[in-house]
Amino acid sequence: MLDLIIKNGTVVNADGSARADVAVKDGAVAAVGDARCFAQAERTVDASGMLVLPGMIDTHVHIANKTGRFPSEASYADGTLAAAYGGTTAVADFAFMFPGETPLTAMERKLAEAGGQCYTDYTFHPYVNGRTAGSAGELRELIRAGFRSVKMFTVYRETHMLPKNTLRSVLEMVAQENGIALIHAECAEMIEENIARFIAEGRTTPQYHALSRPPISEIEAMYGVLAMARDTGAPVIYAHMTTSLSRALLSQAKPDTHVYSEVCPHYLVLSDERYAREDGYKYVCSPPIRPKADQEALWGMLADGLVDIVSSDHTDYTAAMKERGRNFFPDIPNGLPTIEHRGTVLFSEGVVRGRFSAERFVELTSAKAAKLMGLWPKKGLIAPGADADLVVFDPAARWTISASNLHMKTDYTPYEGLEVTGRVRDVFVRGGAVILNGEHTGAGPAGRLMPQSAPVLN
Repeated sequence: MLDLIIKNGTVVNADGSARADVAVKDGAVAAVGDARCFAQAERTVDASGMLVLPGMIDTHVHIANKTGRFPSEASYADGTLAAAYGGTTAVADFAFMFPGETPLTAMERKLAEAGGQCYTDYTFHPYVNGRTAGSAGELRELIRAGFRSVKMFTVYRETHMLPKNTLRSVLEMVAQENGIALIHAECAEMIEENIARFIAEGRTTPQYHALSRPPISEIEAMYGVLAMARDTGAPVIYAHMTTSLSRALLSQAKPDTHVYSEVCPHYLVLSDERYAREDGYKYVCSPPIRPKADQEALWGMLADGLVDIVSSDHTDYTAAMKERGRNFFPDIPNGLPTIEHRGTVLFSEGVVRGRFSAERFVELTSAKAAKLMGLWPKKGLIAPGADADLVVFDPAARWTISASNLHMKTDYTPYEGLEVTGRVRDVFVRGGAVILNGEHTGAGPAGRLMPQSAPVLN
């Protein structure tokens, strides 16, 4: 007796699509083919007219973050259930440190916070900053324990930034241990000088947040990281890339270097015009949202294969939290609540508009992330032996994103009023139904920690 059959749908993997039925047993895909050849199942789901997708993987989320001046009001249950509503079945968060913590103690705390609370499967990126630069031994231990994706910053001098020589040393260790680095690349010196100048001139409204972090500050840091990646051989993912200037860098780097790039949906559908609005504070994130020309350039890079993954960079700040700094942009907490709509926005604006195929959508939201995070082939595809992380997706549903229909624990969405085509109907995590017909089944959190193997590189 099978646990589940999803029948009559179109199964979409990164390497192709086919009309097929999917059989599930003991949390894994047992077969893909014709249900008439399968055994009977405890549950059968009719996916007629639907796409059956591998569960999406969001490799860049900030859930239940208690560090910083604006501690999150959401729990891991809140954040991962919202992710599931959007078709995400696995997330990677960050083990950021409280003062006095080390990379290892921060990881232990985050694992305790998330344990038994997640509706999706999960892992964490270990993290090192300038204050804990001497913790290379702990980082090596964490990588060997299955936390292989190390987060580093070239900006935020007082909190996150690593000195350049230390960053290079960590990259060298990442290469030795078959890990991968996730880099927030912005030039601290340029940004610090711009912020100081704007404050001195009294120009502190949200527009100046974007102007203080111009594209050159991003690309300058990206080139520095590229030089270190070449020198050490470490695989590197550029986090939340925003600028059209990156096309030349990636075109040059990809043939002979393990350099990858991540883009977020808000950089694809929103422009810097938002910062001039009365509620411009709601859109403050770093790097900032760019002009429309950068939007179109990023879409071209998605279609050309220069972008590897699309993640949310979700935070769950409320509008009230962000409004506290509306007249002084350095006080606005950075980040947007986006975990729930990442897949839908990308499908609607990418696949429906003909910018790329459904197969490419799966590659961007699931398959490539599984490979780079060392989760392949258990995650990121629908095939016998893979985890039964499955999304039944209605490609024709038309609806409007609004704060009134959110499941995230926040009171606004940066996509308010955006009309989209495509909607998640059913979500299964290792065969367990979390969402059916667009509603939570009532099942409790059953997500598991995902150990990461070595990344699967090009």
